Amino acid sequence: MDIDAIFVEIGELGRQQCIYVACFSLMNFYQAFHMLQYAFVSFATDFTCLTGQKSLSNNCFEDSRDSCQALQFSVEKSSSIVSEWSLVCDQNYKSKGTMSAFMAGVMLGAFVLGKLADRIGRKKSMTLTVVGIVFFNTLSAIITSFQLYVVAKFCVGFFCAGNILAIFVLGNELVGPSKRGIYGVISSASFAVGIVLLSMIAYQVQHWRHLTLLISVMGLPFILYHWIIPESPRWLLSQNRPYEAVEILEDIAEGNGTVLSEKVRMELDSPKKTDVNTAAPAETEGLTDLFRHRQLGVLTVIQVYSWYVNSAAYYGLTLAAGSSGGDLYTSTALSGAVEIPAYVLTNFLLDFLGRRKTLCLFMIGGGLSCLTIQLVAGTFPAVVASCALLGKLSLAASFAVVYIHSGEIFPTTIRNSAMGLVSVAARVGGIMAPFIVLLGDFHPNLQFTVFGLLSLSAGLINLKLPETKGQKLPDSVGEMVMGLESRKGKKSRGMEEKILLSDFSDSESDLA
Repeated sequence: MDIDAIFVEIGELGRQQCIYVACFSLMNFYQAFHMLQYAFVSFATDFTCLTGQKSLSNNCFEDSRDSCQALQFSVEKSSSIVSEWSLVCDQNYKSKGTMSAFMAGVMLGAFVLGKLADRIGRKKSMTLTVVGIVFFNTLSAIITSFQLYVVAKFCVGFFCAGNILAIFVLGNELVGPSKRGIYGVISSASFAVGIVLLSMIAYQVQHWRHLTLLISVMGLPFILYHWIIPESPRWLLSQNRPYEAVEILEDIAEGNGTVLSEKVRMELDSPKKTDVNTAAPAETEGLTDLFRHRQLGVLTVIQVYSWYVNSAAYYGLTLAAGSSGGDLYTSTALSGAVEIPAYVLTNFLLDFLGRRKTLCLFMIGGGLSCLTIQLVAGTFPAVVASCALLGKLSLAASFAVVYIHSGEIFPTTIRNSAMGLVSVAARVGGIMAPFIVLLGDFHPNLQFTVFGLLSLSAGLINLKLPETKGQKLPDSVGEMVMGLESRKGKKSRGMEEKILLSDFSDSESDLA
């Protein structure tokens, strides 16, 4: 039974699903608090280096922390991990290392927990990761050892990755085929709003331990989602658990004010059911199956590269926002606010152009905006900020689309695992972003040229990906292969028809 057809019958985005989407949006909103928490707990604080009768403000003798007999930090109004563990001068790299540790955790978590969700289910994975996030973030707020703090941040990143994947995939599988684009856009927009709100909260709570504890407390209500959000009926069917899937679909239908037809219920409940949607359990397929078919391997590699570029450019341009003027809190809030109109435009273009063309349009547009900076910086310096803003807007939009597109390309049996794979590539991009930004120290605006070239190349090769708008989600690797071959066959028939029409026109011309 085609589950997409069932959602069309009971409601693709009815009242009940709107409740689920609102819940997922709040959780994605909360994810922004962890993904950008680093900026508000590791900022530089004013200090004085004392050695005998000598003193230096915000500097060390010979740039060595050990040259200071005493360090005095101004922590009356604000404090950070820099003042907590004296991470100044030659020890400054350690504060940046906490962000690298967090991203390394995200990278590993995307791979490990992505697979776990395909085995134990999206819902259990969501609950497990929320508990892990709250526990380790609380631990990071109370420990006194810097080394243990780094380990705690790694663990927070590990569980954040699993949570992001679980809620995105679960939400995608609880709405109908024509509403998956809207869900993806709402999810990304909620993350942007989270950036703005985090900036406002951090401005009011400028002591890092207090802020970290507050963020942990705000995560406790999400544990209740275990009793509010259902498991994915699509995943249950792929695991040959039709009776549980029927119960969930009936609950959704009741909440939407519709009814699951008796014909559909009987077909799903039938123990003799051999439909391809449920015949193949998830355990029989893995990520390696994506590389056993040449075309699938090419599509997977393209998506890995696309996710890497999107993440590197997105986080790189976000980090570069701090140098555009304004204080930390205002700059970060604006960098999040500029994404919101991007998602409004994305929602329109997804329906008008589809997934592939929208993704390519934003990536190529963002790449050209970044490349323009290098060309006009010397002649029209006032245009640089506008180009950077347009680039951030475009790449924020493309990051939202790539989530939707990949979620619709990969099959149900390995969707979480495959999304974990491309998310690993994204985290590598996130880790590389600060180092690419540093290229601007060697040559003005060189970082924008690199981001531009990466985005332009990714946008062009994404044209080889299939369009997924309005298409049935594949439930197995076999269905994915058949879908690609079917599209290829339609293109071939279309070319043959054009050739025949051309030959017929030529024949008529000759007769005339």
